[in-house]
Amino acid sequence: MNKLRSELVISGIMLLIFSSFLSGAEELRPKHAPNALPGVEPEMLTPEYWIALQNDDDKIVMTPEEIERFNKKVRDKKVVFMNRFGKPDPLENWFFRWLELGLVMNPIVPLDLPNTLSGDSLKVRLKTNIEKLFSPDDLWGSKDFYDGRNAIYNYSMKQEIVDAMNVDDISNVITRRFGIIVNHTSARYYPTLVPGYHNTKTELDRFQAGGLCIGIPVAILHESVDSDFLYVENPFSRTWVATRDIAIADRETIRSLTEDKNFLMAAAHKVPVYGDPSFRNFARYFYLSATIPLIKHDRNGYVVKMPYRKTDGSLGIAEGYVKPDADVHVGYFPYTKRNVINQIFKLLNQPYGWEDQDNKRDCCGTILVLLRCFGITTGRFCNYILSASDHQFYMNPNLSTEEKMAEATK
Repeated sequence: MNKLRSELVISGIMLLIFSSFLSGAEELRPKHAPNALPGVEPEMLTPEYWIALQNDDDKIVMTPEEIERFNKKVRDKKVVFMNRFGKPDPLENWFFRWLELGLVMNPIVPLDLPNTLSGDSLKVRLKTNIEKLFSPDDLWGSKDFYDGRNAIYNYSMKQEIVDAMNVDDISNVITRRFGIIVNHTSARYYPTLVPGYHNTKTELDRFQAGGLCIGIPVAILHESVDSDFLYVENPFSRTWVATRDIAIADRETIRSLTEDKNFLMAAAHKVPVYGDPSFRNFARYFYLSATIPLIKHDRNGYVVKMPYRKTDGSLGIAEGYVKPDADVHVGYFPYTKRNVINQIFKLLNQPYGWEDQDNKRDCCGTILVLLRCFGITTGRFCNYILSASDHQFYMNPNLSTEEKMAEATK
């Protein structure tokens, strides 16, 4: 009888827990945005609608030569801030904070960098990141980091990351090595793939610094204590990248791949590459705006030079195969309004990923790859993308809503 009572009590407790879980699950169910906001008609969700509104949709905005000159100008550009309408320049906000962490306003050309670098300069940069790890800037009310378990980073967890950075092993003079990205990967402020979430409710990983496409060259400065990460200079940042995603070679070998004028570009969110001409053995994806040297193209599809990392870390080249109906383009697109609209609609309904985490994209990452479809290269952060252009319009924040609408529609 006692045993029966015990079983009934346990069953009752389990039932209460289970019913509580169900009601809690109902409350925690994700709330989805509407398919279309009020005022958005179905036809507006197609590129054709917006192309039809243009009078010069096929006019070349910039020629390849003009784009090349623009890229050179952005690499050397000095940004000057000034007050606007009695207030600080809105582009100045966070501009220097991201520079401190490792993002760059002026895109880097890794293969053109000098052979050596002062070790002290690297130590200063890494120690700045360490300071930000222990005393992070406030981000929307949060100055803490949380891992994938929603556990707050304590001192020992942060110190473990610092130890992995291996700062004491940096020599006085660093000799640059060179590599190429062989898998779509992440640039990280710290040598870990464990997230540093902004809070326990959203997956906003503050350790993430952006995505890197296959084919991007890097200059290698340092490695983590376990050799799982390399600290590299890439076009958009000075950050940590997983070693497994980088193949090492001399700069001229890498240049022959990254500067090959005959290349295939991914024109969709992601495009599969196969290891055989019958397309049975999937090899990897290359993502929107990524480029791979093209060997040949015929009715059977595309054959490309697919870089990979050998077991010793060196660069290997294999033939890769892309289906004939894949959404790709030989070379960059002509820079026209039609092509811009068509390309941005390729990303409609793609999930959001802060700083391109989980092979997704945020606002900056979306604009970055869109521009790269035309060969345009800027810094990754939104303020750097805006600052790259000399054509900026500032609206007086003191205007009424009606006045702002009038200004926007001029």
